[in-house]
Amino acid sequence: MCAYYYVGSMKMKRSITIGFDAQHAMEDGVEFGAYSRLVIEAMALAAPRHTYIRAYTPERTPHSGYQAIEQLHNVETMEPDGALWRKLPTLWRIWHSSKDISNGGVELYHGLTEHIPLGLASRNIRSVVTIHNMAYLYDRSILNSPENLLSRIYMGRMLHRVDRIVAVSECVKRDIVKHFYIDPDKVDVVYSGVAKRFTEHVSEEQMASIRDKYHLPERYILSTGTHLERRNMINIIKILPLLDHELHYVIAGHTTTYTSRLVRAAEELGVSDRVHFINRALDEELPAIYHGATMLANLSRYEGFPTSVAEAMTMGVPCLVTRKSSMEEIAEDAALYVNAQKRDELVASIRRLTQDNELRSHLIKEGRRHASRFRPEVVAFNLMNSYRRVDVDVVG
Repeated sequence: MCAYYYVGSMKMKRSITIGFDAQHAMEDGVEFGAYSRLVIEAMALAAPRHTYIRAYTPERTPHSGYQAIEQLHNVETMEPDGALWRKLPTLWRIWHSSKDISNGGVELYHGLTEHIPLGLASRNIRSVVTIHNMAYLYDRSILNSPENLLSRIYMGRMLHRVDRIVAVSECVKRDIVKHFYIDPDKVDVVYSGVAKRFTEHVSEEQMASIRDKYHLPERYILSTGTHLERRNMINIIKILPLLDHELHYVIAGHTTTYTSRLVRAAEELGVSDRVHFINRALDEELPAIYHGATMLANLSRYEGFPTSVAEAMTMGVPCLVTRKSSMEEIAEDAALYVNAQKRDELVASIRRLTQDNELRSHLIKEGRRHASRFRPEVVAFNLMNSYRRVDVDVVG
């Protein structure tokens, strides 16, 4: 609940309590995790005097980055209230957490991972949800599967019952409006953002430590993110035999069943020694991994917000991307575009990015200029504007 104090005869608001979904905030190598930490910290720093933040999670796990956020005076982590609900974390998150959120005096709850618990509206709590991507709407292999249909039903119902929707790009907003018949005025576009650590200098000592830990080569193409078929990582492996033998391929992200296909392709082509996998690198290690890269390659067929591209631009790493989904929206003129299915074009583009210093300098300069849109303070400012549209005014 809001607390008030009086100045003369004027009634002044003292504080606002906002609840956040912290389901993945204590996980490394998970894309929702990085976003959750960025938003919680950015909002806590943006309005430290008048905003109190409660981060709700079904289970607390150790995480150095999140523990630093918890040290902020206006942040508190909340777990299920009672032993029974600790044993039933999924049921608590879907249903019972709304009671704990209400008991915590929360005025607005922001679901950071495409989920809002049931019962918030009946308890007079405003709700905002972030939607990260709609890739499952375009994957023909799973389009009519029972799991996909259930996901679409859940998503549709949730989008209609929340008070406000945050889309991480105009691309995602278009999909929400088109496929779920949502009023476009209900959807705010707020880019995911890039953590401040990507703007900090990487020392030679840090770079040497990362190279030693992960056995990184001197020159490498980098791709980051969970290993998914739509990201076309295998296309880079397939053309490695046609590229300079000193150029390697580093894939940093959570492994999946798709990883076995990548490993097998590298073995069949005789380039296993040039393909390096980094599974769930720590947050603080990622800037050095980017810093050492010759280029960033994101050949995905769909990205709601291409986090790797935004991070690479911030770090001054040239990007090779497709024209799919939100890529052009985020990269604009700060990337080299390629058709990922045309082998000769892909080979020529990679060679150009390794040899054309004028092009590299241009992409680095433009990338850093565009990256200012993704600063955490910009994310916080735009989220505050979204909250105001449901009559919750967060004052810095």
